[in-house]
Amino acid sequence: MKNLSRSAPEKQGVKSQAIINFLNAVKENNQELHSFMLLKNGYVISECWWEPYAPQYRHPVYSLAKSITSTGIGVAVDEGLLTVDTLVADIFKKEMDELGDHIDEKIRKMTIKHLLTMTTGMEYDDWSWGNNNIKNFLSSHIKNEPGSKFYYHSFLAAYMESAAITRLTGQTMFDYLKPRLFEPLGIEAGWGDIDGVTFGCNYIDMTTEEIAKFGQLCLQKGNWNGRQLVSEKWIEEATTRKQVDNRGDVFGYHFGICKLDGVYNAGGWRGQYSIVMPNENSVIAVTSNTEGQVLDLIWDILLPALRENNMPNDDIAGYEKMKKAQKNLTHLNVNEHAEPFPKFSGEYKITDEKNVYHGVKKIYIESMADECVLAIHYKNSEIAGLLRMKNNEWFENTSAIHGFGYNGGCYRNKTFGEWKTDSNGDIFTVTHWHYENHEKNTIKIRFSGDKLKFTLQFDDEAISEMYAKI
Repeated sequence: MKNLSRSAPEKQGVKSQAIINFLNAVKENNQELHSFMLLKNGYVISECWWEPYAPQYRHPVYSLAKSITSTGIGVAVDEGLLTVDTLVADIFKKEMDELGDHIDEKIRKMTIKHLLTMTTGMEYDDWSWGNNNIKNFLSSHIKNEPGSKFYYHSFLAAYMESAAITRLTGQTMFDYLKPRLFEPLGIEAGWGDIDGVTFGCNYIDMTTEEIAKFGQLCLQKGNWNGRQLVSEKWIEEATTRKQVDNRGDVFGYHFGICKLDGVYNAGGWRGQYSIVMPNENSVIAVTSNTEGQVLDLIWDILLPALRENNMPNDDIAGYEKMKKAQKNLTHLNVNEHAEPFPKFSGEYKITDEKNVYHGVKKIYIESMADECVLAIHYKNSEIAGLLRMKNNEWFENTSAIHGFGYNGGCYRNKTFGEWKTDSNGDIFTVTHWHYENHEKNTIKIRFSGDKLKFTLQFDDEAISEMYAKI
């Protein structure tokens, strides 16, 4: 995979201090960024990852996948396979014939454009994946005339766009785009599918640089290394031309068009962004666990700096200062100077068997000055999870905590344990980061002064359970 070129900010006319100011603001405003990459004139001028996230790890991008799907539709339009005015019913004629009269007549009016703009006429997104997803969609109730009203679909619209490509080409959207988009860009991500159709709406994990490359492709109006991967006309239609307005939120074809002049973005849940700024010849890629507040910091701090258009220079001092700031400011919200672990061990059992929290009945802790092991048991002493921690260090754990808020999943993760003593006793906070997705989980154990009892809290839930030493 060929990487993007790197450059000092000043060589591209950007002051390093502006990037430092942005990183400071991220920390001060308690924004949980996982990665950040800033491109100017095609060069990466700033890149950082917050421990334990790192450049090589993929991150779910959620609905950013929809923007890739709409780009795939653009490629198909360029190749003459369909147009935005193609009727959905014509693509899926087989299913329409099989359904016969068991359809809403408004489905016959629905076009590819209605899918791209989420103006299908449906006003629900209750979707249970199965073996007849296309038929389920085509037999759904259509409340409004297609094209008359916007309603955000987490799954339906983009999935049907992907299904249209499969029906027209005999390939999944992922396989169709591999030689046309992913391989030229050097994107090695996989993309989940169901019933032989790429999800389209979600379920693709990308590195930060891959997210940035997608934004750079859009900035370059579909051209990559002299090859037009998707037409300039489509990029303009999808990203800068208002296709639908929902209470002031303006969208193209699965791209958000920002109120700031010329800026648009491909975005996903919990703050996954590929932000394109054509007037500034810049792209920003972000992975995070936020609700979008980081965008305000970008508009307030970075955008003005990118618009200054300073003359390029060789301010090595400013660049070195920025690199140092990136290293010092990019750590997540844990106390990396916590107290040493106290030396003790104990096995604790829940005091109220009638109210077992997350199924956890017993917890074993063994703590030394620099290391701690936490074993969590539920049901009939079956081990739900085993975590090991090093004092003031991120520690790799290969086992997830099953049945304890983790939905039975097993992900690569790192754990950070922090002890704190106050007048009421000791508090042990264990933060468990799944560094290949946006999630973290926190276990908070508050001991009594003699450590004979503790209450347990999972994440920010108000409920806590009392455990007593056996």
